[in-house]
Amino acid sequence: MSEIDPDKKPMTPEEQKAYQARQKQRALITAGLLFFLVVLFYLITVVKISGS
Repeated sequence: MSEIDPDKKPMTPEEQKAYQARQKQRALITAGLLFFLVVLFYLITVVKISGS
């Protein structure tokens, strides 16, 4: 499955910072999408309840 590559060199500090920045950006996008879905489900529920 996930094997460690013995030939791979450790990341430089610049590469590490870039990697962490990409991780943070992905985390923020995921959090934004999750928040959007929560609001969407809430609004759908409110519309369905008020429609009956």
